[in-house]
Amino acid sequence: MNIVTVSQKAKEALKSHAKQEAQVLGWPYVVRKGQSLPKLQEQYKADSILNFQNTGPSLYTGPGKEHHFHLSMAQLRILRLERGEQDHLVEAVKIESPEQFSILDCTLGLASDSIIMTYAYPEARITGLEAALPLWYITKYGLQHFVHDNKEVTNALRRIEAIHGNYIDYLAQADNDSFEVVYFDPMFEKPIEESPQFLSLRGHIHEEPLSIDSFHQACRVAKYKVVIKERPFASIFKILQPHEWVGGKYSRIGYGVYYVERI
Repeated sequence: MNIVTVSQKAKEALKSHAKQEAQVLGWPYVVRKGQSLPKLQEQYKADSILNFQNTGPSLYTGPGKEHHFHLSMAQLRILRLERGEQDHLVEAVKIESPEQFSILDCTLGLASDSIIMTYAYPEARITGLEAALPLWYITKYGLQHFVHDNKEVTNALRRIEAIHGNYIDYLAQADNDSFEVVYFDPMFEKPIEESPQFLSLRGHIHEEPLSIDSFHQACRVAKYKVVIKERPFASIFKILQPHEWVGGKYSRIGYGVYYVERI
């Protein structure tokens, strides 16, 4: 169960907006009455709380765990791109032609990878899928409203279309060659050190591994390539050997690239 509330000193306009969004999401709206978020979570046995504040919504999942939209690691990667440094993801999804192309990000999450892709390729159309409704809401809001000091970064956020849904159903219904590139960033088999923002979402996101069937569906939907982000020794790369590996020699993670071949 998820609930919706507002900050302690919220004005009527914000309360009205929160109530409307609660109806859209199908979650109960709860009046704060001066109660803390931990108290509300305990009282309503809530998995998470969507908390509307003047600065935007946040997702509370437990003591010390409150997630709001932020560029996270994407900020550092953008700075590196601005300095002319290489980004392995940018190289992995690169298409020599056409000038305009589309990318399906099957695991949008915090949108960090989609932000990097659309920043590096302003001509690209990015569609991101996120199965966890609370996370999708926060990410979509941020992509639509977050304003960066760099106008090009803000524009990059606005070019990403965030869709609530799981990639299994989406790929099954998609037409052949719907996107030039299909991208997966599944949960790592063996977790590595994660950002505090992501740790707050553990247990509140879909963590199923990428299946062989979904991979084959992706190959049908992709016109040029499928890209999978994982650790070099992941079992998926042993079962499905990539045509190309993009990543540093000593990188903890990298990108397996599969070129689509049509008969």
